[in-house]
Amino acid sequence: MLKLLLSRLGAMVAVLFAVSVLVFGLGSVIPGDLTSVIVGQEGATPAQFEEVRRNLGLDQPLPVQYARWLGHALQGDFGTSPITGRSVSSDLAQQVPVSVELAVLCLLLSTALGLPAGILAAVHANRRLDVLIRSQLLVAFSVPTFVIGILVLLLGSHFAPDLFRMSFTPWSQDAGAHIRSMIMPLVTITLPMTAMTMQMTRSSMLEVLGDPFIVTARAMGVRLPRIQYLHALRNALPPLVTFVGFQFGVMLGGLIVVEQIFSLPGLGRGMLEAISTRDYPMVTATTLVFAVSFVVINAVIDLLYPVLDPRQRPR
Repeated sequence: MLKLLLSRLGAMVAVLFAVSVLVFGLGSVIPGDLTSVIVGQEGATPAQFEEVRRNLGLDQPLPVQYARWLGHALQGDFGTSPITGRSVSSDLAQQVPVSVELAVLCLLLSTALGLPAGILAAVHANRRLDVLIRSQLLVAFSVPTFVIGILVLLLGSHFAPDLFRMSFTPWSQDAGAHIRSMIMPLVTITLPMTAMTMQMTRSSMLEVLGDPFIVTARAMGVRLPRIQYLHALRNALPPLVTFVGFQFGVMLGGLIVVEQIFSLPGLGRGMLEAISTRDYPMVTATTLVFAVSFVVINAVIDLLYPVLDPRQRPR
């Protein structure tokens, strides 16, 4: 087990290194650079451009720039935004908790709703209950997120005006107001996520319920609920864990619409504002956060597989 852990950690470090090279390389090939943002495009002399490039170290070879950037990034220093004048790390420290909280709450709630619904749909496959569950949840899945957000806002303005008027409040200032400000964004992203979780659970359960060991368990007289809700579910968990972990990474970078609709100061909205203002240090740092979250989550899932499936444990 220790050998497996070390190999996974080594692979994760290698992937993270490759990701950092890719992120920095993409940031360096974008048309324009940080110099044009600071100096401006009109009225600037070539001497001004050269002076700013020299002060920022952009006149150095690209490998030297990457080594310096990586060294600072490993210390948690992503530079200073030329647009806001604030530290990029401090902005990320404020944005990351908002997006992570929303993504974690969505995964917990959608799993709590979608997992039992998917199990019931698989157990009653192609019967009335299965059709009822799938039809209701898949309707929610087919509606775009921005439409759900607008509908939630409209309904909230009529039936829950306190929530509708509630702007984002940090947990440290007022816990009650913070919870109320997160309800509508959470509902918006939980509806489609619940439908996806239900469909994935149903597909995985149906595949396991057709395996030979299920047939053998039935022939041996094992009670049907124990087969369905214990043995089958346990063997259906690995793909579900992979799906949930993948969706967590997707949501961190895919909350742009929800955060924009409800004015949440998260990573998605911060990335959108950084792109619109050409805030290169912020764009690069946020992209790196998204990429690292994907890599780390996938590494954790790889380590969970032997725990969930004994067949994958090293012998």
